[in-house]
Amino acid sequence: MGLFSRKEQWERTFRLRCHHTIAKGFLSALFWLWGIVGLLFNAGALMGLTGTVGVGTSAYLTATSLVWIGGMILFGMGAMLSHNDFDGERPLAPDAGDIRVTH
Repeated sequence: MGLFSRKEQWERTFRLRCHHTIAKGFLSALFWLWGIVGLLFNAGALMGLTGTVGVGTSAYLTATSLVWIGGMILFGMGAMLSHNDFDGERPLAPDAGDIRVTH
């Protein structure tokens, strides 16, 4: 643990491979599309305001922003929570011999 101690050697015993499902990719694409389009729409609506802003206009902008944020949360959480398929594999020792596994 000291500063000049020798580096520890780790033995790799188990490896996980993750295969993403189609739903994860689809929800991730929807997350990015919803985010970019919604941000541009909200920025355009905000920049397009001229003159005085009343209660109705601010309520409209608030409602569109909340719908945009809700969609971001929905698609983002959906992409994070969608099912991943994990496969575990353990490397064979060099002297393992002839090992065959059949189904």
